[in-house]
Amino acid sequence: MTLSYRLHMAGPQGHRQILLWTPSVASLQWEDGTDVDLRPVGQDYRATQQAGPAFPVSPAIPAGKSPAPRVLKIQLGLKCNYTCQYCNQAAQPQDSQGDPGDVASFLAGLPSWLKAAPQRIEFWGGEPFAYWKTLRPLAEALRERFPAASFGIVSNGSLLDEAKIDWLDRLGFGIGISHDGPAMKYRGPDPLDNPQQRDVLRMLYDRLKPQGRMSFNTVLHRRNMSLTAVRRHIAERLDVPAAELPLVTEEILLPYDDGGLRLSLRNERDGRAFMHEVFWEAVRGESMAVSTIRDKISGFFRLVATARPAASLGQKCGMDDPAKLAVDLKGNALTCQNMSADTRHRIGHVSAISEIRLNTAHHWSTREECGRCPVLPLCQEACLFLEQDLWRQACDNSYWHNLAIFAAALYWLTRLVLIEIEGPARRDGLPARMTVIDPAELEVAA
Repeated sequence: MTLSYRLHMAGPQGHRQILLWTPSVASLQWEDGTDVDLRPVGQDYRATQQAGPAFPVSPAIPAGKSPAPRVLKIQLGLKCNYTCQYCNQAAQPQDSQGDPGDVASFLAGLPSWLKAAPQRIEFWGGEPFAYWKTLRPLAEALRERFPAASFGIVSNGSLLDEAKIDWLDRLGFGIGISHDGPAMKYRGPDPLDNPQQRDVLRMLYDRLKPQGRMSFNTVLHRRNMSLTAVRRHIAERLDVPAAELPLVTEEILLPYDDGGLRLSLRNERDGRAFMHEVFWEAVRGESMAVSTIRDKISGFFRLVATARPAASLGQKCGMDDPAKLAVDLKGNALTCQNMSADTRHRIGHVSAISEIRLNTAHHWSTREECGRCPVLPLCQEACLFLEQDLWRQACDNSYWHNLAIFAAALYWLTRLVLIEIEGPARRDGLPARMTVIDPAELEVAA
């Protein structure tokens, strides 16, 4: 079934137009049937790309993993010196990982199952630098074996020092520092409030930012809606120009436990407040320097230009891709790097890599809401393994975030504001006509 939506767009002096949007085939036309001009955003319509359907992974139809992964994600362990209120790892068992003694056996076994050099290797915690005695020999050995691979790591930054920065630089790491700006209190102590830690982070910034190898990574949620506020907070404390601060967003938080639920968007009022903040910051250009916002909007334009079918889309995080593999140092294959092998998220072992089965995931086509959602091509499903109430809340959170991005993309394409969506509701009980941006706001913005 092909579902279409009427998008009511508004401009200056009461100007109104209708766009017709069909997410399943990325078709965007004016009401008279003419295609929207893509030249204002540097795109043009090309022959539809030959994109085959994504594998519809589900517990009943599990996916496998490749012995030649492009991306290898190595989970060092899940312990952390912070207690983020919405951590997606907090509820996971943590005691069986992170033994430095596992490094030698992991490296010795690597040639038996890894059949090609990965393009990218990521080192994950918990807090990776809480596992320094494990991380250091592991990364150094892998850099020697795979000199061309890109290395990535995400850290809260509180355990860094000058020697570790030298090490990161020498091994060619890219690093993301998790920081939520003025909402950092929901993560833990703000390292930028500690003079010594602030100096270390400024040293990291001065060393790796000019090389394009560091960023600050923020998670948005009910108490952290403004990317502008996050950028200003970090830049002021580092004493650097806000416009030059490399900021990325992991989008809106997804709830994995009660802590995540508490910081989720609780109702429509929360959702609208969040959507408006994200939309107007993008429209004013304030967040367009945030690479993940800019890239998502640009990706939407490419999607329309190539008429990419929704059936070809995998899951947002990409962990349904056989060429992306998460493992711990005992060789256990995992649903993703945030899960423990001591749970149902152990999906096999690299010693029998052909028998690994991703049986914990749900492709978007198996979720009823996704097939009825106008922003599916942007969202690509909130999380591939959440279920029941946690899935429902994750779906709501992601919907409001991606609705804001969708509206911002339409604005940059047409210079009109999306004021209403008319069409099938993504969930029973929701209205078929939904106000997005109140026309009254346009007068205030003007």
